[in-house]
Amino acid sequence: MARRHLAPPHSMIGKATLGLPITPRERRLVQVLNFKTGITFGSNGNLREFSPAGFSSNPDEVSTWSEAPVAELIFRLPPLRHDLQLIVEVFPFLGDGRIQQQVCWVYFNGLFVHFEMIRAPVEMNFTMSRDLLNPRANRLSFVLPNAASPRELDMGDDLRQLGLSFVRLGAGPPGSGIPTSGF
Repeated sequence: MARRHLAPPHSMIGKATLGLPITPRERRLVQVLNFKTGITFGSNGNLREFSPAGFSSNPDEVSTWSEAPVAELIFRLPPLRHDLQLIVEVFPFLGDGRIQQQVCWVYFNGLFVHFEMIRAPVEMNFTMSRDLLNPRANRLSFVLPNAASPRELDMGDDLRQLGLSFVRLGAGPPGSGIPTSGF
Protein backbone atom coordinates (compact mmCIF):
# COMPACT_ATOMS: atom_id res chain seq x y z
CA MET A 1 0.00 0.00 0.00
CA ALA A 2 2.24 2.82 -1.24
CA ARG A 3 0.80 6.28 -0.85
CA ARG A 4 2.32 9.11 -2.81
CA HIS A 5 0.95 12.35 -1.46
CA LEU A 6 3.11 15.28 -2.43
CA ALA A 7 0.59 18.01 -1.74
CA PRO A 8 -1.26 17.92 1.56
CA PRO A 9 -4.92 17.09 0.96
CA HIS A 10 -7.01 20.15 1.80
CA SER A 11 -9.03 18.10 4.29
CA MET A 12 -5.86 17.43 6.32
CA ILE A 13 -5.05 21.08 6.83
CA GLY A 14 -7.01 21.84 9.97
CA LYS A 15 -8.47 25.17 10.95
CA ALA A 16 -5.45 25.81 13.16
CA THR A 17 -3.02 25.14 10.34
CA LEU A 18 -4.87 27.65 8.18
CA GLY A 19 -3.91 30.36 10.65
CA LEU A 20 -7.18 30.79 12.50
CA PRO A 21 -6.75 32.60 15.81
CA ILE A 22 -5.53 30.85 18.91
CA THR A 23 -8.25 30.91 21.57
CA PRO A 24 -7.90 33.04 24.73
CA ARG A 25 -7.61 29.83 26.80
CA GLU A 26 -4.74 28.58 24.62
CA ARG A 27 -3.05 32.00 24.81
CA ARG A 28 -3.03 31.91 28.65
CA LEU A 29 -1.40 28.47 28.73
CA VAL A 30 1.37 29.04 26.19
CA GLN A 31 4.89 28.10 27.30
CA VAL A 32 7.98 30.04 26.20
CA LEU A 33 10.33 27.93 24.07
CA ASN A 34 13.69 27.88 25.85
CA PHE A 35 16.51 27.81 23.28
CA LYS A 36 18.83 25.98 25.70
CA THR A 37 16.48 23.06 26.38
CA GLY A 38 14.19 22.99 23.33
CA ILE A 39 11.42 20.40 23.37
CA THR A 40 12.15 16.79 24.26
CA PHE A 41 9.53 14.23 23.30
CA GLY A 42 10.46 11.18 25.44
CA SER A 43 8.75 10.00 28.61
CA ASN A 44 10.90 12.37 30.72
CA GLY A 45 10.52 15.24 28.25
CA ASN A 46 8.69 18.54 28.32
CA LEU A 47 6.30 18.00 25.37
CA ARG A 48 3.15 18.45 27.52
CA GLU A 49 4.11 22.06 28.27
CA PHE A 50 3.57 22.99 24.60
CA SER A 51 -0.14 22.13 24.15
CA PRO A 52 0.50 19.15 21.85
CA ALA A 53 -2.27 17.98 19.53
CA GLY A 54 -2.03 14.90 17.31
CA PHE A 55 0.71 13.30 19.44
CA SER A 56 0.44 9.98 21.29
CA SER A 57 -0.32 10.27 24.99
CA ASN A 58 2.06 7.34 25.66
CA PRO A 59 5.63 8.37 24.82
CA ASP A 60 8.44 5.85 24.84
CA GLU A 61 11.76 6.52 26.56
CA VAL A 62 13.17 8.86 23.90
CA SER A 63 10.33 9.85 21.54
CA THR A 64 6.62 10.36 20.95
CA TRP A 65 4.73 9.25 17.83
CA SER A 66 2.40 11.50 15.91
CA GLU A 67 -0.94 9.70 15.94
CA ALA A 68 -2.92 11.70 13.40
CA PRO A 69 -2.33 13.23 9.96
CA VAL A 70 -1.69 16.60 11.66
CA ALA A 71 0.44 17.14 14.78
CA GLU A 72 0.79 20.59 16.35
CA LEU A 73 2.64 22.47 19.06
CA ILE A 74 1.94 25.93 20.50
CA PHE A 75 4.64 28.08 22.06
CA ARG A 76 5.79 31.62 22.67
CA LEU A 77 9.23 32.91 21.72
CA PRO A 78 11.48 35.30 23.57
CA PRO A 79 11.88 38.70 21.84
CA LEU A 80 14.08 38.16 18.78
CA ARG A 81 16.04 40.46 16.49
CA HIS A 82 16.95 37.68 14.11
CA ASP A 83 15.45 34.85 12.08
CA LEU A 84 14.68 31.54 13.80
CA GLN A 85 16.26 28.21 12.91
CA LEU A 86 14.53 24.98 13.97
CA ILE A 87 16.00 21.49 14.00
CA VAL A 88 13.46 18.71 14.49
CA GLU A 89 14.80 15.18 15.04
CA VAL A 90 12.38 12.53 13.76
CA PHE A 91 12.19 9.01 12.42
CA PRO A 92 9.46 7.70 10.12
CA PHE A 93 6.85 4.96 10.43
CA LEU A 94 7.36 2.90 7.26
CA GLY A 95 5.33 -0.18 8.19
CA ASP A 96 8.10 -2.72 7.54
CA GLY A 97 8.55 -1.35 4.01
CA ARG A 98 4.84 -1.09 3.18
CA ILE A 99 5.17 2.71 3.10
CA GLN A 100 8.03 4.10 0.99
CA GLN A 101 8.39 7.37 2.87
CA GLN A 102 6.67 9.80 5.14
CA VAL A 103 5.94 13.16 3.57
CA CYS A 104 6.01 16.10 5.99
CA TRP A 105 4.66 19.58 5.30
CA VAL A 106 5.54 22.08 8.04
CA TYR A 107 3.46 25.20 8.69
CA PHE A 108 4.21 28.02 11.12
CA ASN A 109 1.24 30.16 12.11
CA GLY A 110 -0.61 28.82 9.07
CA LEU A 111 2.15 29.61 6.57
CA PHE A 112 4.13 26.95 4.74
CA VAL A 113 7.79 26.90 5.87
CA HIS A 114 9.27 23.49 5.01
CA PHE A 115 8.77 20.23 3.12
CA GLU A 116 10.64 16.97 3.57
CA MET A 117 10.34 13.37 2.34
CA ILE A 118 11.56 11.14 5.16
CA ARG A 119 12.84 7.60 4.56
CA ALA A 120 15.20 7.28 7.56
CA PRO A 121 15.96 9.11 10.84
CA VAL A 122 16.64 12.74 10.00
CA GLU A 123 17.18 16.17 11.46
CA MET A 124 14.75 18.46 9.65
CA ASN A 125 16.56 21.79 9.57
CA PHE A 126 14.88 25.00 8.41
CA THR A 127 14.97 28.73 9.04
CA MET A 128 12.02 31.09 9.30
CA SER A 129 12.08 34.83 8.79
CA ARG A 130 11.51 36.80 11.97
CA ASP A 131 8.60 38.48 10.15
CA LEU A 132 6.62 35.23 10.66
CA LEU A 133 7.15 35.17 14.42
CA ASN A 134 4.36 36.26 16.71
CA PRO A 135 5.26 37.83 20.08
CA ARG A 136 2.38 35.93 21.65
CA ALA A 137 1.43 32.37 20.72
CA ASN A 138 2.90 30.57 17.70
CA ARG A 139 1.60 27.34 16.19
CA LEU A 140 3.94 24.82 14.54
CA SER A 141 2.05 22.22 12.48
CA PHE A 142 3.31 19.02 10.87
CA VAL A 143 1.01 17.68 8.13
CA LEU A 144 1.64 13.98 7.48
CA PRO A 145 -0.54 12.71 4.62
CA ASN A 146 1.13 9.25 4.59
CA ALA A 147 0.34 8.55 8.24
CA ALA A 148 -1.14 5.07 8.55
CA SER A 149 -2.31 2.79 11.31
CA PRO A 150 -0.58 -0.55 11.85
CA ARG A 151 -4.05 -2.08 11.75
CA GLU A 152 -4.76 -0.85 8.20
CA LEU A 153 -1.40 -2.36 7.18
CA ASP A 154 -2.30 -5.72 8.83
CA MET A 155 0.46 -5.25 11.40
CA GLY A 156 -1.57 -5.48 14.60
CA ASP A 157 -4.46 -3.77 16.33
CA ASP A 158 -2.96 -0.31 16.83
CA LEU A 159 -5.42 2.24 15.40
CA ARG A 160 -3.17 5.31 15.76
CA GLN A 161 -2.25 6.89 12.42
CA LEU A 162 1.52 6.87 12.83
CA GLY A 163 3.63 9.21 10.74
CA LEU A 164 6.75 10.39 12.54
CA SER A 165 8.28 9.69 15.91
CA PHE A 166 9.57 12.97 17.33
CA VAL A 167 12.73 12.94 19.46
CA ARG A 168 13.73 16.59 19.96
CA LEU A 169 13.06 20.09 18.68
CA GLY A 170 15.85 22.64 19.01
CA ALA A 171 15.65 26.34 18.18
CA GLY A 172 17.89 29.35 18.02
CA PRO A 173 19.50 31.96 15.79
CA PRO A 174 20.68 30.60 12.42
CA GLY A 175 24.20 29.16 12.67
CA SER A 176 24.23 29.24 16.49
CA GLY A 177 25.01 25.58 16.99
CA ILE A 178 21.61 24.38 18.16
CA PRO A 179 22.07 21.35 20.44
CA THR A 180 20.72 18.03 19.17
CA SER A 181 20.54 14.57 20.73
CA GLY A 182 22.87 13.20 18.06
CA PHE A 183 20.72 10.22 17.26
